[in-house]
Amino acid sequence: MNRRIKRRDLVRRLWFNGAVVSMDPAMTRYEAVGVEGGRIVFLGSSRDALSQAWDERRDLEGASVLPGFTDSHMHLLHYAWLRRNLSLFGVGSIEELIRRCREQIRQDSPAYLIAQGWNHDTMEEGRLVTRRDLDRVSTSIPVCALRACLHIGACNTVMLERIRSLPHVDPDVLAKVDFENGILREEALHLYSDVLPAANDQAVRSLILLAQRELNAAGVTCVNSDDLRTIPGVDPFRLIQVFREMERRGELTLRIVEQCQIYREDFDRFQAVRSDPGDRDSLFRTGPRKLLQDGSLGARSAEMEGGYADAPDNFGIPIYTEEELFQYIDAAHRAHMDVAVHTIGDLALRKACDAFERAEKAHAWPGHRHGVVHAQITTPALLRRIKELGLQVFIQPIFIDADMKIIAQRVGERRARECYNWKTMIDLGLHVSGGSDCPVEPFDVLDNLRAAITRKDRSGSQTYLPEQALTVEQALRLFTTYAAWSSRDEAVRGALIPGMQADLVVLDRDLFAISPDAISQTAVLETVLAGKTVYRA
Repeated sequence: MNRRIKRRDLVRRLWFNGAVVSMDPAMTRYEAVGVEGGRIVFLGSSRDALSQAWDERRDLEGASVLPGFTDSHMHLLHYAWLRRNLSLFGVGSIEELIRRCREQIRQDSPAYLIAQGWNHDTMEEGRLVTRRDLDRVSTSIPVCALRACLHIGACNTVMLERIRSLPHVDPDVLAKVDFENGILREEALHLYSDVLPAANDQAVRSLILLAQRELNAAGVTCVNSDDLRTIPGVDPFRLIQVFREMERRGELTLRIVEQCQIYREDFDRFQAVRSDPGDRDSLFRTGPRKLLQDGSLGARSAEMEGGYADAPDNFGIPIYTEEELFQYIDAAHRAHMDVAVHTIGDLALRKACDAFERAEKAHAWPGHRHGVVHAQITTPALLRRIKELGLQVFIQPIFIDADMKIIAQRVGERRARECYNWKTMIDLGLHVSGGSDCPVEPFDVLDNLRAAITRKDRSGSQTYLPEQALTVEQALRLFTTYAAWSSRDEAVRGALIPGMQADLVVLDRDLFAISPDAISQTAVLETVLAGKTVYRA
């Protein structure tokens, strides 16, 4: 759908006297960039730029300009919703967790408490949070504390009893609730939200505004986001309409490509509200079908061939049977809808590859851009197979910050050398894009760049497989040109080329001229979407 260009969109704006890094194939640099009508109309020297007529001019004073950043996999609404609740990231013990939860209740007197961010691998007790722990927080209101990975949640007794009373819960889902210890796993995790009051449209709108404001401040102009099954009581079809209504009202300051979790029974109905696959102009678009095949490494629910090194009898938790996974993929494949499958373990990845191969053999679609999200635990054979099948990979560089501390324990020393092999992926010619999986990790693109280039944790004290480090250019492409390709947008955005969408980020330093360790300290000075400033420091 083409938006009518309004007169105010025809303002000619110029940024000059800077270091403009185009990210075109030749990595051409300029001093100035000019925009009009939401598109780039000038790239060149400051002298040539200033000889032309412009309605607005901004002296960059040496600042750097790049294409606006894209986060190729995150959860925008989940991030915003948890921002309105309690963060437990960084808690060092269960006792600290309990204290923070109690304090939140004292301050706000809420009808329920939802928290996220605890990680038993870094807590003193070294165990999961349980019902008995959270009963010390409250015995009167429902409490749910989600692990950082969002694949495990702990509930107090009040929450568990309300979950037990929910009508029409699939028995297979309810079976993944450990009522004795108060643990929700995988598909059962959403049950806590079914207990909560439904959010109205205004509440959803306020969450979107919150998230996009903070994303813009981080230089992000586009996200591929999984939102449709996030907010309590909000129908996915209504959520799509809320996004579109906000765009019509001019309230969106972010391009949003929705990675759509759609129930099997809703898939046919979804086709009526699906975005035109050729639409490259709308700020909100539905993108690939999103499926989850396994859990997380930290929760030991990722599907692992041969089991875990520290738990050989545990092969992880499959979300679908192999036949179910094929049926879900095949339905989208036949509708010429791309599919993105969450696969962290190598067993889940193998199953996804099998299903994609089977779907393509049944109904050839050479133009697909199916892919796998995360692909953390790999083998050389699996990477070659991804290449052969033409799949893309959505990676999260910042994941190594936490996972490098547990990877050898989970998969063994030998296998650990075959994981998070991003340079190998790129060298093989795989289509790889970068994301954060926020709120599992912050959506800080600059910190993701640092992790991809240095392979160090945030403290700088530990390095994981330095031979898999990316160059500055490769890392930046993960969040610019490669990320644009992931949503079929490479012809219109991701690089600064005349005629492309004018999405820009202005940084206080040139990332190619500083130590990679300093990249995460870079400041975002301005973010521009379709030629309009949506953030300025």
